[in-house]
Amino acid sequence: MKTIRQQLQIGLLWATLACVLGAGTMLYVSLLAETNELADLQLRQLAAALPNDVGSAAHHAGRHDPEEEFVLQAWSSDGALMHVAAAPALAPLPRYAVDGYTDVVLNGTEWRIFGHTEDGRYVQVGQPQDVRDGLALGMALRAGAPLLAIAVLFSALVLAVVGRALRPLDRLASAVVGQSPTALQPLDPDTMAPDLRPVVSALNGLMGKFEEALAAQRTFVADAAHELRSPLTALKLQLQLVERAESDTARAQALVKMHERLDRGSHLVQQLLSLARHESGLSRTQLRPVDLNALIASVVSDHSALADSRDIDLGMENSDAVVLQAEKEGLLVLLNNLVDNALRYTQRGGRVDLLAGVAEGKPFLRVRDNGPGVAPEHRSRLFDRFFRPDGNEVWGCGLGLSIVRNIADHHRAEIRLEEGEHGRGLSVTVLFP
Repeated sequence: MKTIRQQLQIGLLWATLACVLGAGTMLYVSLLAETNELADLQLRQLAAALPNDVGSAAHHAGRHDPEEEFVLQAWSSDGALMHVAAAPALAPLPRYAVDGYTDVVLNGTEWRIFGHTEDGRYVQVGQPQDVRDGLALGMALRAGAPLLAIAVLFSALVLAVVGRALRPLDRLASAVVGQSPTALQPLDPDTMAPDLRPVVSALNGLMGKFEEALAAQRTFVADAAHELRSPLTALKLQLQLVERAESDTARAQALVKMHERLDRGSHLVQQLLSLARHESGLSRTQLRPVDLNALIASVVSDHSALADSRDIDLGMENSDAVVLQAEKEGLLVLLNNLVDNALRYTQRGGRVDLLAGVAEGKPFLRVRDNGPGVAPEHRSRLFDRFFRPDGNEVWGCGLGLSIVRNIADHHRAEIRLEEGEHGRGLSVTVLFP
């Protein structure tokens, strides 16, 4: 694929050549028409200038100029050839007996003939069309020489102007190449050509987003390393307790604690993987029609055993069918995390309800419980990674709601946190566009 510079240069040079050829062709056609008019007038003058008493001797006209390449003939009233005058390379012509001008082809050569009869004498003057064409071509070349010189000069100017005009692109490329992936610096639009400032602004925006993504990635890695260090340290300490256990009972208790630590570590790793997987955006090809009521029924079925083990009433409220264009796997992870959080923090004998519907013309998913709820001052930070309110005795890694927020953002959905029924618990509503 050719560069912009090459496309401009080649296109302008071809345009210049086409203009020069077009101008040359029009100049030649114009000069040929003028030459034919002048040559026709010359033929008429030659016929009129022939004396009445010219002899019958034939002679050749001298060839000093292309205009003199003609054949002049005269016949008497009885048809006898009286006079022949011709250029050295031209042979006499047959008598055509025309009155005025005509074009004839003789032996493959086109001739322009003028014939005139006066006082019984017929005078005929002929000239090859090639002579006229040559005269017109010569004049066109002489007149077009300056045009050709101008075309060459213009071509050189095109190359110089295009090269100079595209220098800002070279400077922009150099500025971008000089950037470091770990330390991106915004480009200064004022130092660029006005036409490139929108491009520079777009590049600065892209670099800003890239820097934010890198910062988020670094933060994620640091937070993950920090959060993984604690369960691994606890797991190592528990292993030491198993090794130092003096009785089977103590060893069994230590192993139970170790299993709990392993479960927490596995849960943390699973949540980290889920968060990393759902941090990337969605494409339109990933969106499919999703029945929210069927999705809720599936989640309720999956968590029913856990809810029963904690004596929690888990169910779904009846509503009309709601179908949404979304990524089904993402919505399933979102709903699983909301239900898991609700079951984890709701007291025994509590209640967790799931509902899908349409509010304000928008479809929504809602998970509501009657547990202890979340203080209003902590709600704004609930979606931060690894954040857990003070005094929370239920173990967790603080990533569930962060995953929910990422999935909601990718679906351009809004999350609303409100109090549950009768001012108790927490109600999380995901409102889709």
